[in-house]
Parts: sequence; C-alpha cells; structure tokens
Amino acid sequence: MKKDVPMAIDEQAAAWFSRRSAGGLSAHEQRELDTWLAADPAHARAFADLNLIWADLDQLKRPALHTATVTPLQPRKRWLPGRALAASVVFACALLALSQPGFIGGATQRLSLVSAPGEQRQVLLEDGTRVDLNVGTRLEVRLYPDRREAELLAGEAFFAVAADAERPFEVRAGEGSVRVVGTRFSVRRGSEHLAVAVESGKVAVQPYMGQASPAMLVAGDGLDYDYRSDTLQQRRLGAEEIASWRRGQLIFRDRPLAQLLDELSHYRQAPVVLADARLAERRVSGSVNIARPDAFLAALPQLLPVRIEHQANGSASIHAR
Repeated sequence: MKKDVPMAIDEQAAAWFSRRSAGGLSAHEQRELDTWLAADPAHARAFADLNLIWADLDQLKRPALHTATVTPLQPRKRWLPGRALAASVVFACALLALSQPGFIGGATQRLSLVSAPGEQRQVLLEDGTRVDLNVGTRLEVRLYPDRREAELLAGEAFFAVAADAERPFEVRAGEGSVRVVGTRFSVRRGSEHLAVAVESGKVAVQPYMGQASPAMLVAGDGLDYDYRSDTLQQRRLGAEEIASWRRGQLIFRDRPLAQLLDELSHYRQAPVVLADARLAERRVSGSVNIARPDAFLAALPQLLPVRIEHQANGSASIHAR
C-alpha cells in the first residue's frame, strides 16, 4: 500500500503539468496549482521531476532546436516505477508541442524550471546565460532567434546574461519587466514586493504596465516596488548584499522591515506579517542563515522594539512593544 502514495502524487503532478503545457492555466487554475505545490514538499518534488524530464526531452535531436544543460546544485534525479505515467504524459506534451505551427524555427530553447522548497538549482542556457534559482521558484524560459524571454512566476532568480546585442534578454514578473543585453542581476517576486538588484552592467526596469519610462539601474543599484502601496524605492547596495542567498545567507543593510519580512517569508512554511503598519519603515541591518529563518525572528526583539507572536498555523506576526 505504501507504493500507492508516490504513484498518486506523480499522477497529480502529471495532470497539472499536462494541463499547463497544453494551453496554459487560468488565474484560478494557477492559484489551485500554487496551493497544491505548497501543500506538501512531495508535490513540489514530483512537479520539479517532471520539469527535469521535460528538459531531458528537450535534448532530443530535432530540427531548429538545440540541447540544454540543466545542472541542479544538489542533483536528486531519480527514476522510480511511479514516474512511468508522468514520463508518458510529458512525452505526449512534447509531441504536441512539436506538432504546433511555428514551433520549428520559433523558439530555439524552451524550459519550464522549478526548484522545490529548500532546493536551489543552477541552469546553463544554450546561449551561455546562467540562471540560479532560489528555493521555491518557478521560471519559464524561451529563447528566440531575435530575443530572449524569461517569466518569473514565483520566487527569485539570479541571471548572469550572456551578452548578445542582437537578442535582448527580458525577464517578466507579473506586470513588471527587466530588460538587458548582457549583465548580472537578480529578480525576486514576493507576495508584496518586486525587487531587482544589479551586480554588474545596466538594466531597465518597468515595475508595472503603463509606467511612463523604465527605471535605469547600474551596478550596485537596487529597486523595490510595493504592490500594495504602489510605491517605488531605489537604493544603493553593497556587493555582498546582492543575491546573497546563493551563499546561504541573507545579508541586508539599513533595510525597511516590511521588505525584509516579505523576503524572509520565502524561507518559511508560513509567512511573517506586520501586525502594526507603523513598523514597516523601521530600518534593520544584519544577516540571516536562510536554513534557520526563525533564529533571526527570535533575535529581532534585540534589534528593534518589537515582540513576536507565533500562530498555530506556523505564521508569525510582529507587534510593537
């Protein structure tokens, strides 16, 4: 009977993958998928395995397409009996995609990338661009002869974009977009904030549709857009702060508490929220071991006049004292 459990999860993952690959998901369906992925780490792992299988199929020789190198930071690629149905569904999706008008001669590479909770991955695209996925991240990548596109559906990624003046690279995150030719930068799509940080080069950021002109960021610049208040902040960052999660740490200097908690929530099973909006702009500096986010919460009352209230569902709220 125990063998039936992973089979059931694989079947659910295959069904979701098939629905998304066949024609995309509606906003309601995407929320349902997000809920399913967050319900159990095994769900996210099964869905991530399907994306790895899809990446393998993308390496099969076919006209106008090139191979992809997908290198997880902690390889855990397994083939279990329960994967057979999932693989057949993905293969069917691959055949369907190949049969679509404009596929051959269209995108030279298509990838659906997922990192499970607690997992970080590194992917090398065919153009030489390297992408680092933070934990719990979903990213779609499409490379065309005249442009390169990535859509950050959730989470955070660091892009080391290979320079190609003929093919600009654009990252979309909700209504926001980041456009470059060749540079190194990170994009984080949180529940309340869109954050961009530039390590080298120059990027043009348009946080929302209809913005008159994009914000131009250079090396050391950071931008934070608050979805709720529709406010935009730019700041200078130390080199050690930019995508510091790649080294297992969140390093922050003079960061507004609301922004920090939005990012910290990404490393917990349940979010951290402010019970008192007056605390949002309180500044804090320090570092967090992303494997132990609650250790930082325990120390926060030593940094600011606050108290922490833990809820039964795992969430935490920050109160003034």
